[in-house]
Amino acid sequence: MEAQEWVNLWHRDAELETESERRLISDVCGGIRMVADDGPDDPEDVIAVAIAGAEAAEATAFGLDYDWALYTPQQAAVVASALFAQIEAAGLALERLGEYLHVMDARQDVEMPEFDGHEDLNLSNAEMLLGCAGQEARAAACRAEDVVRVLAETPYLGTLPENAHETITALAKLLGTEATLNTDHHIRDEAELAKNYENGFGCGCSITLHDDNGSQWQFQRGDSTWNLLRMEDIDEDGILQSWTELDTIDAHAHPEHVATLIRQELSTPLDESTPTGIGTF
Repeated sequence: MEAQEWVNLWHRDAELETESERRLISDVCGGIRMVADDGPDDPEDVIAVAIAGAEAAEATAFGLDYDWALYTPQQAAVVASALFAQIEAAGLALERLGEYLHVMDARQDVEMPEFDGHEDLNLSNAEMLLGCAGQEARAAACRAEDVVRVLAETPYLGTLPENAHETITALAKLLGTEATLNTDHHIRDEAELAKNYENGFGCGCSITLHDDNGSQWQFQRGDSTWNLLRMEDIDEDGILQSWTELDTIDAHAHPEHVATLIRQELSTPLDESTPTGIGTF
C-alpha cells in the first residue's frame, strides 16, 4: 500500500461499504454529502457542515469512552485515519477562514485594522491566530502515515464470528452454564440460510437464559437486531408484549461484547410501563 493510502484508509472503508448490505456510513454522511458534493452555496451551508464536523468529532470522542467501541487494531487504524483527516482539513479550514477576512475587507463588509501587538486584539490579530492555529493543526497530522500504518499492521489476536450462527454459538459457550443453546430450528438449507442472513435474521438458533428472579428469557436474532425475549411476556395467543433490543446490531459482533450487554439487561429491572416493542412470537 502506498504511503498516502495509509492516510486515506478511511476513504477505502467508505468505498467498501458500498459492496456490503449495511449503509451506515452513507446514512450518517448523507446530509453532508448532499451539501458538499456540489460545494456549499451559501453561508448557511458552510455553517451547517462546520457544525456537523464538530458534532461528529465530539460523538467520536464520546464513543471511544466505551469499552467495546472497537474490536481490532485495524478498526482503530480506520478511525485514526479519519481523525487525522479531520485535523488536517480543520487546519486548512482555519487558515482559509483567516484569509477570508480579507475577502470581507475587499467587499467593505469589515475593516482590517493594523495589527495590534498589545493586549487589545483586533481583526488582524484574529486573522493571525486563525492562521497559526491552522498550521499547528496540520502539523499535528504530520505523523498520520506512521500511526495508521502501525495500527493497520498490528496483528489481531482474537477471532471474530463471520456470521450470526458463529456469534450465537460462541456466545452460548462463553455464557457456559448460564445458557442453553437451542438448535432445533437451525436452518440447514444453504439457500434459505443465505436469504435469512441477507434479510437480517439469524440461523434459527436461540439461547435460553434465566435472570436472578428465575424468569426465563430467550436470546435470538431478528430483523437485523439481537433481541432478548422474556417468555412470560408471551400471552396465550402467542403475542409478545415486549422485548429488548441490544445496543449492538452487528450480526458478527464480538461474543464478549454481546455477553456484556445481555448481563446488563438481565440485571436491570424491567419497567413494565414502557415496553420496548410489541410483536408476534
